[in-house]
Order: sequence, then C-alpha cells, then structure tokens
Amino acid sequence: MDEGAFDVVVIGTGLTESIAAAALSKAGFKVGHLDQNPYYGGDEASLFLDEFVQWSKDGAQSSGCSSFSRSGETLPQSRQYSISLSPSIIPSTGPLISSLIASGVSRYGGFRLVDQFGIYNSSGTVRRVPGNKEDIFKNKNISLVDKRRLMRFLMFASGDFEDKNELKGNETTPYVDFLKRVFSLNDEIASTISYALSYCLSPADTTLPALQRLRRYLRSAGRYGSSPFLVGHYGSSGEIAQGFCRAAAVSGGVYILGQSISSIIPSPPSDTTPNPRNYTIRLKDFPDPLTCDIIISSQQYVPSELASHTKHVGTSVSSEAESVETTTVTSTNYTSIARCIAIIDRPLTFSASQDGQDDDSSETADDDEDAELDKDPTESQTTNSNPNPKLKPPTPVDAGVLVFPPSCLPNGLATEFSVTAFIVGDSTMSTPKEKWIIYLSTPISKDDTSSADPETILRPYLDATLRLASPDSSNPPSDAPKSIKPLFTTFYLQSCPLDASSASTSSSTNASTQTATSASTPTYLITPSLPLLPIPSSPDEAATNAERVFWEAVRTLKGSRMSRQSRHRRSRSMPGGVEVEVETEADTETETETETEREIESFWPPLEQPEEEDDS
Repeated sequence: MDEGAFDVVVIGTGLTESIAAAALSKAGFKVGHLDQNPYYGGDEASLFLDEFVQWSKDGAQSSGCSSFSRSGETLPQSRQYSISLSPSIIPSTGPLISSLIASGVSRYGGFRLVDQFGIYNSSGTVRRVPGNKEDIFKNKNISLVDKRRLMRFLMFASGDFEDKNELKGNETTPYVDFLKRVFSLNDEIASTISYALSYCLSPADTTLPALQRLRRYLRSAGRYGSSPFLVGHYGSSGEIAQGFCRAAAVSGGVYILGQSISSIIPSPPSDTTPNPRNYTIRLKDFPDPLTCDIIISSQQYVPSELASHTKHVGTSVSSEAESVETTTVTSTNYTSIARCIAIIDRPLTFSASQDGQDDDSSETADDDEDAELDKDPTESQTTNSNPNPKLKPPTPVDAGVLVFPPSCLPNGLATEFSVTAFIVGDSTMSTPKEKWIIYLSTPISKDDTSSADPETILRPYLDATLRLASPDSSNPPSDAPKSIKPLFTTFYLQSCPLDASSASTSSSTNASTQTATSASTPTYLITPSLPLLPIPSSPDEAATNAERVFWEAVRTLKGSRMSRQSRHRRSRSMPGGVEVEVETEADTETETETETEREIESFWPPLEQPEEEDDS
C-alpha cells in the first residue's frame, strides 16, 4: 500500500480545517494534514510569547497582519504564556461544544467559565453586566419600571420570537433603535444589551441576527455555571485545533508540519495508471510526493492555476449538516481589525471606576451564591485588606470581557464601532502566576483603513482598562497609582479574510481557461473564512463550516471514486467479437470504499465506550 496516497489532503491546521480533518479521519478516510508552520492552529494558533514576537517579525504577513508596534521583546518565563492569534470565547451550547463532546476531543483539554462581564460608561465607570434574573432584581442601579421592561424583553429574546408581532417589520431595523422603540428601554440598558449581551459591533447592526445571538447566549447560561461562555486553556482556539488534530492522528491521520508546498499538480483526465489519484503534491525538503483525491484548504493556499478545480463550500446548510442560525455579524463597513495585546502584573477589577468608587458596594459577603460564583484563587490575598468585613472585596478579573460602546471615551477614536477587551489570567493556563493578558480589538472603518494607526486608535482604551487595576498591597492606598505600566504591549492591524464570493469572482477569469471536465467536478474544496469579531462568533462558525466541508468532501470523494472506477473498467475482445468488461483489483477496492461511504450517517461516529471489567 502506498503510504503517500490519501483520500484527502487538508492544507492548514486552522480550527475549521482541523475539525473537518478529525471528522473525515474518524469516518474512515485516509487523511493527510499539512501546515507550513511548525505549530498547530493556523491563524487561530496559540503561541509562546517568544514565538509570537518571532511571528510578528516573520510570519504575520501571511495572516494579513501589518503595522506592528511593540514595547519589549520578551519576558521571563516566556514559554508559560499562550498568546492567542484569534482570541475568542465559546458559547456553552452550540456547534463547537457539540463537536468537542461528540468527538471526544473535550477530554484532551480544559476549560474555564468566563465569569465577569462589564461595560464602560461615558461617565468613566464600569458597570457589571447582569447575568441572570437574580442579578437584575438585585441591581440597585436599575429602577423597578426598567427592571420590568428588561425582564419582558429577555423573556421575548429567549423564546421563539421569529413570528412575534414585536419583530414583524423590524428584522432589519438597527438593533439599538428596536430596543428603545419596541420595548421602551432607556439608553443605558439598550447599550448594555446591544454591546455587552448581544455583542453588536456598531449602532447599525440589525435586529434579527442580534436577537438570534442573544437567544443562543441566554440559553447557554446554566449549562456549566451561571455564565454562558467558556474559554479553553492554553489560548483556547489554537489548543482546541490541536486537540482535533490529535483525534485525527489517533484515527490514522498523517501530519506533516513545517514543510512548504512546492507544487500541486492535477492528474490529467486521460490517466489510466492503476488506482490514480487526482493530485500530486510535492513538498520542499521532503523526498516523496503525496497523492490524493481531494484537497481542502482556505483561499490563501489555492494556487491560481487550480482555480477551475475549486469549489467554495457555501454558507447554506446542507441536508445532513446541523441547522445553525446565521448569527454572525456581517458588515461591509470595515475590512480590517485593530488589535492590541498587553501583559500586566496587577489584577483588574470591574467594580472599580476611574474615580475610585465601587459599583458593587451593595453586595455583602453573606451572598453565598454570588460569593461562590465569584470565588477566585487571588481573593484570599485581598480579603484582609478590606476595611469593612461585611462588604465583599472586589474579585479580580481572571477571565472576563469589558466592552467599550462607540463614543464612550471622550478621547477615544472608536466612534463608529465598539471596542472589546478580553482579559485572561493564570486560571486559564495562558499566563504564569500573577500575570494577565489583555486583548483589545475593534473594527476599522473601510474609509479609514489606509491611514489607520492601531496604537493611536487603541491606546486610550488600553489606558482606561489599566486604570481598573487593583491597588498594590505593598503601597498605602493613597500612594497607589491610578494606572499601571504593561510589561509588554504590541499593536497591529489584521485584514479581514477575503469573502468567498469575492474570491470566486476573482478566480473566474482563470477558471474559464481550464477544461470543462475539471470545472464540472471540482475536487479542491475551499473552506469559508471565519469572522474576526465579535469574539463569541468564530468558534461556533468554525464548527459549522467544518461540518459543511465534511459532507461536501464525502459527496466529492464518492463522485471521484465512481469516476475512477469507470476509468478502470476495461473492455476485452473475446472470440466472436464479443466485448466483455473485466473488473480490476482497483475496481474492487473502489467498490468496497464506496460501500463504506454509504454507511456514513452522522458528522461524528458514536464514541467507543470503555469495556467494563467482569468481576466474576
């Protein structure tokens, strides 16, 4: 058996590609998985700090990243940091969680609840975002009338609202306007719902997708705890992608990392060699070629000469794939993202404000449920310094999200889009003890992309976030600084991935020059691009896209094998001029493989249960 012959070769180990590779491998296909990088995860990778610095110098261009500015090269214990190239949080119910459980990959990693959410007000304070009904009714900053209106809206949003009168005719209405006009919510509550609960990016985001996102998040709360979101250990998406690669390898997948592709040559239609494959792939500094029936990759890896062989796996859900709501924020108003990564050595608290007031001063240590939910390994360090033992000390943020609505900072430049700050600490296994990573991101208006400076845009928001730092216990409170200086910062721009429709249009010229035969049976599948924002979108979108790619690959492999079978049925002349068909060994192999494909009925096969030992 040719060890270099595969049913499928997947190029790139991004989250979508890794999930698809694991599913195909578990389904019985022979999968080869390639990546020119020496690490897993592709554009969603998790890198050590020294790797990230090197990536920003050498490899960032291939991911569409540019305009880097950095303070500091590296830090002690740099390999204890897991820097995510695509920071994200995972809804507790949804396609990715379903795939993690059904595939068994959830056993390969750990997860933590994202348990603190805040929204920055124009007054310079941070308000904790209510996570459930009890939080709403305990909140003394919301009037009784507003609480009733808010509860009415949340009951509406958590149900099946598609046919409700409140939504009819408002599907494309700006979401903030819908909340104010239909449910009479005030500006502050409407802003909190839009940007901190529904994760809208701008006031122009429409109502229906925002409501669908909010419903999924509301229904996620309570599955693993009070929060609807999880974050994976060691950088989340990159580590999860590696987990799916491990699952593929356990099922027979072959991995080759750190090798660039030198050529991909399609087989001619007239090829009659025994059991031919559709493509021959040669790698630099790798002795043997690889052959395969189909290739799966993102648009960035497709050679221009193979344009006619490609098929963009669409966003419509196939009959076999799980039906998932289209909840991604889509916008033609931005084409890039400004990002900042900062490392600090002092914890942040959302209960603090710029003027030193405590928004959660009404909470007491007797609130057992909240105390348990807010329990943190660093809490004991601050308890003794609490001047009032009845008041619960503010809990440091170790996994939290802070949202800056548009125009909330007087000196901020993000007037059209919101800014998101995602904070992770050592409980996520992403930092050494008593260190934290802050990820800041915001879309850049299409008109401002050419002149945008990411540091100029995000620096005011980083400074505002740093002013939430807890006082240094070694200094008297009066001498505590208003903000802290990061140990490491980097700012950069990231271009949004090319839309599949745009890519399809741009390749139409090349496609017209190819043969009709290859164009009619495309065997190079292009995975849909992932949204860069909002931060809960990309994990579920990756799992949904992977399922679509899986079923498309199954259908394409079946067609490819049937074509190969027909090409290898030879006619032999018998006495009397009678023509008979002779079945070759390759035909028998193909028929057996086709029978195997017909048995594929689900995205993930049932997990094997460990056998119980017989005590007798």
